[in-house]
Amino acid sequence: MENPDIPTTIEPSIQVRIESIMKNYVEEGRWESIFLFSSEGFLMAKYGISQIYNEEKLLEFSFSLIDTVKLLGNEPPVKEIIIRGKEKKILIFRYFHALEDDLIIAAIISGKKGYKRALSKVIKLISSL
Repeated sequence: MENPDIPTTIEPSIQVRIESIMKNYVEEGRWESIFLFSSEGFLMAKYGISQIYNEEKLLEFSFSLIDTVKLLGNEPPVKEIIIRGKEKKILIFRYFHALEDDLIIAAIISGKKGYKRALSKVIKLISSL
């Protein structure tokens, strides 16, 4: 006899669900890797591996950019910073609010495909969780 207080299926964690979303874009060749950081600096999810930029450097850089953005004031609000790196890599830092926190996506793209619409879709999917 089943206990009604015990769920029969286990819901995947938020991290697993976010990484599943990220996986689709990395595996299609759009991005090399993608990371999601909380406003407190915790790595919430990641998918892919960068040969050039590791997650610690991306996290540190993401937060240094927040301080730079604050120097600009609130008008107009900054939501994205793009850096063109070595070997045709592009680093995208997108700031958004979801899951009751201010989050930072750091994506490393190869420059082969567009990213804006895809990154907006990833953010929309994360926000719907």
